[in-house]
Amino acid sequence: MDITGRKIERIIITGLLDEYKKAQAYCRENGFRIIQANPCLTDGKHRSNVTSFEIVAEKDETDQ
Repeated sequence: MDITGRKIERIIITGLLDEYKKAQAYCRENGFRIIQANPCLTDGKHRSNVTSFEIVAEKDETDQ
């Protein structure tokens, strides 16, 4: 069995829906791979309104 240790940098980006494409572009341009993208239900009055997002992205620091 081989076990390899790797350093991973993980970021979490949150923002309004109109910033989602900008966040995706940031990840691509900086070598991050999106591992999870979630809508955020932040409107307490209208619970079904999606007003923001959360992206979890990471990159392997040993590739740099």
